[in-house]
Amino acid sequence: MRLRLAACAPVLFAAACGPASDAPLNDAAPRDTATSDGPAAACDAVVWSAPAGCTATDLEGKLRCIPGLEVTPRTDLDIPGYQRFDLVLTQPIDHAHPEAGTFGQRAMLLHTSETAPMVLATGGYQLSTRQTEPTQLLAANQISYEHRFFAASRPEPADWSKLDIQQAAGDAHALAAALHWLYPGRWVNTGGSKGGMTSVYQRRFHPCDVDATVAYVAPTSLGTVDPSYVAFLDQVGGADRAACRADLVAFQRRLLEQRAELVPMIEGTFTQIPVAEAFELAVIELNFAFWQYTSPDDPEFGCTAVPGAAATRTEMLAFLDHHSPVEVLAGDVYLDFYHGYYHQAASQLGGPAPYEAPLADLLQWPGADVPATYLPAAEVQAFDTAAMPDVNTWVAREAAQMMFIYGSLDPWSSREFVPSAHDSHVFVVEGGNHGSSIDQLSNADRNAAYGALARWLNAPVVGRPLRRATPASVPAADRADRRPPR
Repeated sequence: MRLRLAACAPVLFAAACGPASDAPLNDAAPRDTATSDGPAAACDAVVWSAPAGCTATDLEGKLRCIPGLEVTPRTDLDIPGYQRFDLVLTQPIDHAHPEAGTFGQRAMLLHTSETAPMVLATGGYQLSTRQTEPTQLLAANQISYEHRFFAASRPEPADWSKLDIQQAAGDAHALAAALHWLYPGRWVNTGGSKGGMTSVYQRRFHPCDVDATVAYVAPTSLGTVDPSYVAFLDQVGGADRAACRADLVAFQRRLLEQRAELVPMIEGTFTQIPVAEAFELAVIELNFAFWQYTSPDDPEFGCTAVPGAAATRTEMLAFLDHHSPVEVLAGDVYLDFYHGYYHQAASQLGGPAPYEAPLADLLQWPGADVPATYLPAAEVQAFDTAAMPDVNTWVAREAAQMMFIYGSLDPWSSREFVPSAHDSHVFVVEGGNHGSSIDQLSNADRNAAYGALARWLNAPVVGRPLRRATPASVPAADRADRRPPR
């Protein structure tokens, strides 16, 4: 199964480069009112109230007024221009039945000004403490939260039937409702990959929580074996990358042909999925993972670095381990950490069909690279065929002020969201991968994106993320922090 989604959002980077154009983009304006059926008017009527009886005048005191919120000021951290507070919000396991129990959901607040915009961010997995690109561009406040059933935000015992997109949207809504009164300015939610998907689902079920959405590299798959990804990998990069595609497949085949010698060299603990099967799954995943995270022109790990027929087994495993580590894909420790993702992929999110046709004659477990393989058999549920079509229809017809960023070489971009005509936009980074960002867009698209942010948030774009402005490989250290390999 392709867990290639970034666990801490590929574009939640903490840093910046100068843009090609420094033209001011301060065209702040009211929310979209061009379409009478847009949600802006209804959302303008929503009132976010302070907790009853709160008399605190300082920020920490106000935070402590919020029922069910644990507050830890992080005065030990020096974050220029910001105060940081670590938070834990008591959430119901089932928002429809709060009497059924609770769990603590971790979050983080970066505060700069009560009048600045607020960015509500999630990576879709464990808690990320990085500043998002919108936070930096808008000099905004930021609330980051951990997705339910990941890391410390997992109920004990875990009822996996309560891990679905509507329950998770309820978590984000509760967090927004708890803190909106402190930040009366405009709000935007954001995330990368699974975090971007999560931000869209929040808007689907609670459209008035925020004024806008910036979703990075967020796919919307149809089924657990969506064939669109296979078609993408067959032609990714066009004629210019045909040799690279062929070299990757040839290398995958050599890995499988030499499995008897390579499998004993693999380290890790494999009890749920035997190491030999885990190796085969990782080899299948290699092709997708290469295009997801690597710049094909990277001299160390790109097209020219694909090991040839003369490569040693150590060299072969090193290349596989960089792009598609066997232990991270199917080792016991990582299967537990990403348990929530596999559950969601198997039950609602779906994912790609395995890219295995070029390897079919060498496979011992054909068709195994699907979500159910990565879960205990007793936990596999029937796939909800209505969930993603429902979200897609809402995004295409009703959503307003949504921005989607994709990379032209990222396999996940083969399943883009199609937004409505209500001041919503899709931008594609040419040559970009799963680390694509606004700052990597062409000059015209970047300025259009900046203009939309300024308009939606009623605030000027004043910052620049300290990030490479051209597509590059996503650093291996970041990938290890963010995901299962896919």
